[in-house]
Amino acid sequence: MKQKLYFCICILLCTMFVATSCDDDWGDRGTARIHITVKDRSAHLDDETVYMFESRHAPDSRFFTPFHADGHAVSDSYGEVTFDVEFSGEDEMYYFAVFDSNDRYIEYVAVTVVDGDTKSIELNLSGVQHGYYTLKSVVNQTLMTIHGLNYAGDANNRNFLTIKLPRNTERWFYAVSATSQQNVAPNLRFYDALSRCVDIDNGVNSDALSSLYVPAGDIDCNIYLIKDNPNLDVFCDKSGTFEYFTTATRVNINSGIVDVDEPVDDGATWYLGLENPAPDNDIFITIEVCALVWVEE
Repeated sequence: MKQKLYFCICILLCTMFVATSCDDDWGDRGTARIHITVKDRSAHLDDETVYMFESRHAPDSRFFTPFHADGHAVSDSYGEVTFDVEFSGEDEMYYFAVFDSNDRYIEYVAVTVVDGDTKSIELNLSGVQHGYYTLKSVVNQTLMTIHGLNYAGDANNRNFLTIKLPRNTERWFYAVSATSQQNVAPNLRFYDALSRCVDIDNGVNSDALSSLYVPAGDIDCNIYLIKDNPNLDVFCDKSGTFEYFTTATRVNINSGIVDVDEPVDDGATWYLGLENPAPDNDIFITIEVCALVWVEE
């Protein structure tokens, strides 16, 4: 009987000690607010889910999956998300991560906080980019003869240039000048001029780009940006209506520089369809194409 009583007292004392310890731990808990901005290089993203992990669920552990996340939130329309966290002790480390559809993390960031912290952290899905911008020539200056609409030979009043874009192209440009006489075709020197507008860290300076000059032409032409072979075939053989991108298409242009404002697939091949709208006269189109490329180191 005495042994049972002693055993019960021991259990009671242990329970009181554990409860007291827990109360002490709870009293020492810290709080912090962590604000995450989701980006891809420089662009804000608004449709990614951010997951939060305690330090025991580090990226090299088998618990670093959305299933084991300690909290999550969906970014709002500005690519922003805020976590309010509670932790024991003076400081704590947390991991914030974005995963793909196969639960493989795309990128994460580690954040250490202390009680009362409010931190704003950038989670960049492109990671830390080591590299620089450079300009590459895609089509050297080319002179193309385009016959008139009523030309009686095998060729017609349409032709095209193939644009094979380099890997990691972010923007591309073409310069054009159309003349009515072949012997007065201009020297564009577009690559040389555009290269002076490129900053290795920030790309093409828009103000500098707007100041570039292309030698004036004296006759109009039409240039269509065509993305695929089927539409190029329709364009060339005039077999029907073809699709093209209006933003980088120029109708009745005699000279100018076009900044192609369309998303670029890696290593894409596009086409510039060239057309002579004049009924009888040949025209001579001088054209050059360059691409702004990100070079990874």
